Amino acid sequence: MATPVKLDQKFWKNFAKNHWEKKALSLKNVQSSLQEISAAEIFDLLVLYSDRCRQLNNPDGFKFYIDGFKADAEDVLQVLPEKRDQSLLGYHERMKKLFPDYCLVCDELLKVNLKKQHLLTDFTDELYRHVGFPNRFSEMGLYLGNYRKTPFGVHVDSCGVFSFPVAGIKKFRLWSQDYVRKNPSLDRAFKYDKHKKASVLLEAGPGDMTYWPSADWHIAESDGSFSATWSLGVWVDQPHKQLFSDSLKDLLDSKGGALASAPTTKFKTLHSKTGEVSELPEAYQQSIASLQKLSAAEIQETFLKSWMQHISLQGFKSIPQIDFKLSAKSRIQLRNPNALILWQQSQTAKDKYYFSFGGALVETSKPAGLLKLVKAINDGKTCTVSSYLKGATLKQDLKSLQTLADAGAFA
Repeated sequence: MATPVKLDQKFWKNFAKNHWEKKALSLKNVQSSLQEISAAEIFDLLVLYSDRCRQLNNPDGFKFYIDGFKADAEDVLQVLPEKRDQSLLGYHERMKKLFPDYCLVCDELLKVNLKKQHLLTDFTDELYRHVGFPNRFSEMGLYLGNYRKTPFGVHVDSCGVFSFPVAGIKKFRLWSQDYVRKNPSLDRAFKYDKHKKASVLLEAGPGDMTYWPSADWHIAESDGSFSATWSLGVWVDQPHKQLFSDSLKDLLDSKGGALASAPTTKFKTLHSKTGEVSELPEAYQQSIASLQKLSAAEIQETFLKSWMQHISLQGFKSIPQIDFKLSAKSRIQLRNPNALILWQQSQTAKDKYYFSFGGALVETSKPAGLLKLVKAINDGKTCTVSSYLKGATLKQDLKSLQTLADAGAFA
């Protein structure tokens, strides 16, 4: 067996310098937190998620491909894993009797198990620390089946991809962006024998890890044997300027002036007889005046609040939410000790505070008790709500706390 590869600081520093968004990587016998989720646990998660979908009569989060064709939603419900399958291989035995070539995809499977979510964040926290926090998000999916090739052919995503096989052998064939640009017939292709020499082939089994950059075109290959693989995609298709403009939009919407909501713009003259446009309508002049009144503190607060809300999702598309009903008698602690409730004091009103978790944002005033409670919980303590929240602000503070609970903050 290959010498274990530790994903320590030395590894991540080298990865960020030599591989991230540069070139593919294939490692054997990787010591990663994600390897701690066994095939048996994954099967249990699949059944739990499948049972929920059947109960709701909605297979959202699952995709199923038969001989390369995507099945309709109502058909997906008929082929999801069941407890009677007993294991991933048991599910495969049932499916292969029905379909010679199938692929089941489950996005965000870890949503149904909060206790395992930290294994994913242990990995991504180190990744982000070395390559930067994603301006969009990362998402984790599970791919399983006996499909001989990715159902949608050779393709490129806008994300860098880490793959962790759970069962079977997984092969990925990669081409550079420049090569595909010169050979456009590769786009969505299933037949590409003449292009194999120009490709890189990655092969991995349970305990291994592969990575390729977002610009690499790729396709998964198989001899028809069963495989199950975790796939973590880190989307890199949103530049900072998009975050900047999104953050500014709400502020600008609130500072547009009295005529900002008018459905038409009144004017004196559209242009001169020569076609020159030199005069702004009153609505524009009002908006300019409003912007000129903005203080540095208002602008700072707008971006700080937006950044806090963004990072409260821990770099993911969504965070598992739970049904957690709070009362003053509740005893609560952080669901994940590494996923803190974020907070900040307003830059413009010293008695106003913002709290955020899982993309949820709470604005409240004079939250002395709530702030003490959040700090205590972030410090790892298990707290009784009534020890911190009381008096005239109790109702407001409980409502704020419930918003954070709904976003999945507490256990």
